[in-house]
Amino acid sequence: MGGEPANSPAQEEVMKSLVRKAVPVLSALALATVVVPYAHAGCGQYFPASLNSAQHQMGSPYLLRSAFEDDNDSHKAEPSIVGTWKEHWISEGTHGVPDIPDGVEIDAGYSQWHSDGTEENLSGLRSPLIGNVCFGEWIKTGARTYRMNHFGVSYDPTGQNLIGPARIQQWLTLDEKGMATSGKFTIDQYDESGNLLAHIQGKIIGTRVTMNTGFEPVA
Repeated sequence: MGGEPANSPAQEEVMKSLVRKAVPVLSALALATVVVPYAHAGCGQYFPASLNSAQHQMGSPYLLRSAFEDDNDSHKAEPSIVGTWKEHWISEGTHGVPDIPDGVEIDAGYSQWHSDGTEENLSGLRSPLIGNVCFGEWIKTGARTYRMNHFGVSYDPTGQNLIGPARIQQWLTLDEKGMATSGKFTIDQYDESGNLLAHIQGKIIGTRVTMNTGFEPVA
C-alpha cells in the first residue's frame, strides 16, 4: 500500500493539533454542563425565595402588628373599675325575712376596688360596734361588667356576741366614661353554724371619688 506509515510523524502532528483545538471546547462544554444547572437552580430558588421572604416581612408582620396594636388600644381605651367609689344600696325585691319595702336605702358608704382583684367596703349606715367593714374579691366578666364577692363579720347590738359571716355579692356595670356604676347586690347573713338568718337584695349605684370630689352626705 502507498502513503505515509500509520504512525508517521506527519500523522502524529495532525492528531496533536486536533486535540489541542478540541480540549478548550470540551472544557468549556464541561464547565457549562456543571455550572449552568446550578446557576439556574440558584436563580430559580434564591430569587423567588428572596421575594417571598421580602413579601412576608413587609406584608404579614406589619399587618398583624397593626391589628395587635389596635386591640391593645381598644383595651386601653376601656375604663377600669379600679378606684374609690361612693355607693348607695337600695332595697328591691326583699320579701320574706326580713320584709323590706322597695326603695328603702339599706346601706351607703365607700368602697375601693384594687388592681390586684381585691376589694374593701366601709359601711356608713352600720355601726362599727356590730361590724361595718367588709373585704372581698372581684373579677371582670365582660366589657365593663364585674362581679364581686366579699364578706363581713356581724355582731349583736351589744358588739359583744358574734353572730356570723355576712356574704355580700355584687354584679356591676361600669358606664362608658368610667365614672358611675350600677347593678344588683345580695346580702346573706349566716350564723356560725351556717344557717341563713336573712337575705336582702336590691340595686346599687356608685359614683367615682376623684381628687375633685367635695362634700357629700353619707346617706
